[in-house]
Amino acid sequence: MSSRKPQGYEWIKSKSVAEIQPRMLHKLPDRDFKDVARRILAIQQRDRKENALLYYQPASEGVLKVHQSMRRFLGVGGGNASSKTEGCLAEMVACATGVIPESLRDELDWSRKLRGPIQCRLVCESLTTVLYPTILPKLQWFKWTGIDAPGGERGHWGWVPRACLVGGSWERSWSDKFRVLRILYRNPDNWDEVIGESSIQFCSIDQDPSDFASGEFHYIMHDEPPPYAIWRENEARVMRVNGRMVLAMTWPDDPAIPVDWIFDQIYEPATSGTDPEKEWINLFTTENRFIDQTGIVQQMKTWSPEIVKVRIYGQPIRFSNRVHPDFTDQTLWWCFDCKKSSVVEKGRCVKCGSVDVIDYNHVTHIVANPTWPTVFLLDPHPRKPHMFQWVQIDPKDDLWQVAEGQIDGDPVELKRECDRIEGELGLHVTQRLIDPNMGRSPAGVRRKITWQDEFDAVGLHCDLADDSDVGRERFNEYLKPDARTHAPRVHIDVGCTTTIQQIKRYIWDEYKQSLDKDQKQKPKTKNDDHPTLWKYLLNQDPSFRQSFLATQYMCHRGQRREESKRPFEYRSVFVRR
Repeated sequence: MSSRKPQGYEWIKSKSVAEIQPRMLHKLPDRDFKDVARRILAIQQRDRKENALLYYQPASEGVLKVHQSMRRFLGVGGGNASSKTEGCLAEMVACATGVIPESLRDELDWSRKLRGPIQCRLVCESLTTVLYPTILPKLQWFKWTGIDAPGGERGHWGWVPRACLVGGSWERSWSDKFRVLRILYRNPDNWDEVIGESSIQFCSIDQDPSDFASGEFHYIMHDEPPPYAIWRENEARVMRVNGRMVLAMTWPDDPAIPVDWIFDQIYEPATSGTDPEKEWINLFTTENRFIDQTGIVQQMKTWSPEIVKVRIYGQPIRFSNRVHPDFTDQTLWWCFDCKKSSVVEKGRCVKCGSVDVIDYNHVTHIVANPTWPTVFLLDPHPRKPHMFQWVQIDPKDDLWQVAEGQIDGDPVELKRECDRIEGELGLHVTQRLIDPNMGRSPAGVRRKITWQDEFDAVGLHCDLADDSDVGRERFNEYLKPDARTHAPRVHIDVGCTTTIQQIKRYIWDEYKQSLDKDQKQKPKTKNDDHPTLWKYLLNQDPSFRQSFLATQYMCHRGQRREESKRPFEYRSVFVRR
């Protein structure tokens, strides 16, 4: 037996943690073993504090998609406390320091994101109420953010590693005068090597847009929506260096906040896939694993479904005074007991607890059916393109818009385009309707020649539509899922982008000054072309059977012109009894 004694605690205590091997601890007494363990845990806690970014974990699968995105323009719409700001901040700091979180190292090709030392800009809502009390503590390694006590599981220390500060000091790195943070960019594969220096400039949306009109930036993050003028200036700042723009926001439900441009410039091009440089990611508060979900569920029960959609699911309901509020191009839930759109958790409506719920979406991919009757609807314009659409009627009397179009030309060109589309889709057109106001209007200097006459002359025989408001309300009823079929009665093809955009933005007119007056019962004329065509269609209460009966009454060129000039509501053959 060897007379060599095991290495004792005092010997181990003299070593650094890195030098301690598991075999050294094998024969230590329990008390000494626990003491060594406490030392190791203390070092690990200090490391987690000074290098929090290495320990970063995405709060949800949605936040992981934020990091995986390579698009130049990224929109992150999320509910309150959905981790949209945290995720985007961690992303920016990683790109500015070269420090890759261990949880993300294998999730994407970082060589495509890391560009070495970069210049960043962060735009927040306010310097006094957001930057200093909220944003900066999320970056300072010695500040804790989270619902648990410092060092707990649900929270984090500031994302900027202490080793990436100039001299390891926040005071030496931060300029309060210029609101600029200098940080070191380290080699991602060798932390001992400092490659250069990055910087983050902090601004607020209440600054003048001219304040943003200088510099070149590789990464610009907006925390909540900025004015469009600021966004446009920032676009110019990233243009020359092929940089990235990120917008993290919760959609406002206050109509006074101008965010229409976000729909135009980011949300719709990204969600429709028409712009490959843009992406939109939705984050749900209910999926954030670092917050107390019990309180979230309780709060959801007290809020209306509309508020829950914004505050929890980050869905855009920007236009609170929409004429057709139930229309959606995103998948939502409908509760048949509440008789309205709802929020569903675990198969139950959070408002009433009902399980009689379905998911629905009015926009889908549609293949035209050549055996279904089709109605062509036309809204002519003398000073802008003619707008038109085709809607099919199925045997259940549900309506399917299969195509749309616009032509800035004469009736001959419109007829040629109609023939092309109807031929390609194999449409069986049983009736054509025209806006009665424009249809009866003179088409040119010869006042006796109307738009209806002009289109009739080229072979587009259109009846005058009924312009009453009944169709508008009927359209709203068709948008609601039917209790028997568990589906809406209106469906629009994804390719009908103008129709989709206009219905979402078709709003009621408002008084110039709010004097406790009721909402005007008149829609704004902006974005009214396709919604009005839908109103014309619903005014005749279309049916599959009656549309086929109408085929035998379809007039040939030049016939029944006097009768077709009368509003459609008086032609009983097409009216459902």
